[in-house]
Amino acid sequence: MIPDNKIKYFTFTVISALFILTAAVLGLMKYFNSPTGKSDTVTLEISKGMTAGEIALMLHDKRIIRNVSYFKFVSKLHGYSMKFKAGKHVLSGKMNANEIARLLVQNPPVPPDINVTVFEGLNINETAAVLASAANIDSSDFVRLAMDKDIAQKMGVDNYTLEGYLYPDTYFIRPDTKPIEMITRMVKRFNTVFNDSLKKRAEEINMSVHEVVTLASIIETEAGLDEDRPIISSVFHRRLKLKRPLEANPTIQYAIGSKRRVLTEDLKIDSPYNTYTNPGLPPGPIASPGEKSLLAALYPAETRYLYFMADGKGGHVFSKTLNEHIKAMRRYRKQRRQLSNN
Repeated sequence: MIPDNKIKYFTFTVISALFILTAAVLGLMKYFNSPTGKSDTVTLEISKGMTAGEIALMLHDKRIIRNVSYFKFVSKLHGYSMKFKAGKHVLSGKMNANEIARLLVQNPPVPPDINVTVFEGLNINETAAVLASAANIDSSDFVRLAMDKDIAQKMGVDNYTLEGYLYPDTYFIRPDTKPIEMITRMVKRFNTVFNDSLKKRAEEINMSVHEVVTLASIIETEAGLDEDRPIISSVFHRRLKLKRPLEANPTIQYAIGSKRRVLTEDLKIDSPYNTYTNPGLPPGPIASPGEKSLLAALYPAETRYLYFMADGKGGHVFSKTLNEHIKAMRRYRKQRRQLSNN
């Protein structure tokens, strides 16, 4: 027979070992369940039919959970495995694994980003209207902030507004995006495009960044074809060099606040944006130029043109002298009369 004291010792040893093991397992589970401490929020996109294991791997890669196996265990324990909602979820490392698993089952996914294209040649008001219509961004706040001199200066823009610096592009926008967030994104995008290489080129042609953007905005609103941009730029560069008015109709439209057809009496409007009465560039951009117009402003074609006019087909007719320009206008008017009579 085994002595009683040995049986008691064995029993005590087994119970102690089980107690220690249980404590170790519980401690490990508590650690695996604890938040990782990652402060930044992370967006997790779950595809339809994803398993708990696949989701756990993504969460671990993003440092939102500590252990893949523990997340799978929790998901199976609570019956979550086949109930995770497809879509985007915003998570934080301040949440524990149990909370994350429950959130992925109970919370509705984040609405998908809205794809919005802001085209070249739009001014602040037009840009605000596009964003309001497509992404429900408050247009009045957008305009107010974009027209704020202090905000422009804080963003490093040498102008009293952000006109011209809200870069036209395709943006993926969260449904709850604030106007200032969108403005910041667009100005940052401009700074990415107008890089050090372009700034160096501006210095080479003795122009400030603001002057380049201003000229590019006029080119943007004048040009219909990409191949015309450098030629239009050459006309304006020659006029600036000769200290002659640019005579650009889009600047008149900006001054009167309408893109209607420019009338003869409009050319006399008292405005610093009237490039018929004021030589040189206007005080600032009249719209947001794209990269092609910025490059055209920096790298004008080498021509002797001083005039241009629309050809009615999206392009332009360029002339070296006023006499050539007048003849081109007469031909255009004759063609229009012939078309209207047919």
